[in-house]
Amino acid sequence: MKTLLTFLTTITLVFLLTSCEKKDENPFIGSWENRTTTDISLVVVTWTFRSDMTVTFHGVATVNGQTNESSTEYTYSYTETEMTMKEEGKPEETTSYIINSEFLIFSPGTEFAWTFTRVK
Repeated sequence: MKTLLTFLTTITLVFLLTSCEKKDENPFIGSWENRTTTDISLVVVTWTFRSDMTVTFHGVATVNGQTNESSTEYTYSYTETEMTMKEEGKPEETTSYIINSEFLIFSPGTEFAWTFTRVK
C-alpha cells in the first residue's frame, strides 16, 4: 500500500509539473553587438531589446579618428522567422532572422546578412 501511495504521488507530481503551460520567453531580450574593423575605421552597432517590445539601435563609427554616433528607438514584433521594427512616423521594416543564445543573424542567406553576438 505504501509503495502504491508513493507511486501515485510521484505520477501526480509529474503530471502537475508537465501540464503547466510554459510561457514562451522572448529570445531577443538583451543587447546584441556587431563590430567591424578596417585599417581606418571601427564601427560598433548595438541593438538592445526590452521586454516591453521596444528596441534601441545604437551605432558608433570612427573613421580616420573622427567619431559619429547615432541612436534610434523602435517598437518590434516577431514570428518564428521574421522580425518587424517600426520607428515612429516611418514605415515598418521586416527582415528574416536566425537566433540562438549566442548569435542573432538578420537576413540570413543573403549577401547582406548581419551577425550580432549577445553581450548582455
